[in-house]
Amino acid sequence: MAKEIPSRVMELINNPQSVKILSTCSVENSLHSVPLGSLSAPSSRSIVFAKIMANETHANLENAQKSGGIVSVLAVKGEEAYQVKCRPMAFDTSGPAFQAMRAKLSQKMPLHGVWLLEPVEIINQSPGPDAGKRI
Repeated sequence: MAKEIPSRVMELINNPQSVKILSTCSVENSLHSVPLGSLSAPSSRSIVFAKIMANETHANLENAQKSGGIVSVLAVKGEEAYQVKCRPMAFDTSGPAFQAMRAKLSQKMPLHGVWLLEPVEIINQSPGPDAGKRI
C-alpha cells in the first residue's frame, strides 16, 4: 500500500543540495547503491528519477518490479536524513513524467526513460532520538 511522503521529507528529497542515493538488489542478492541527482518527489505519493546511464540499476529495478521487490531511497542534507522504501511501478519512455524530466535535464544528457517509484515505508535516519522511527 502506498505511503504518503510528509512535506518535510519531500522538501529534503526535492532540495538540489541534498544527496539522494538509490539502493537496489541484483538477482544474485548483491547490493547496488548509486547517487541520483535527478531524483525528486513530484507528489506525496511518488518518486521519480532519470535513467541516463545506470544499466545495473535499471536491471535491478526491472527485477524488483517483476518480483514485487522493494528498493530504498536515502536523502541526506547535513544531519537530516530519511529513508524511503519504495516499490518500482513503471519505466516511462514518453508521456508527462518523461517530458518533465527532459525539461529539467541538459539536452546533452541521454535520457533513456524515467522510473516511477511508489513509497511504501518512510524511516527517519537523522542522528538523534528519532533515528529509526517509522513515519
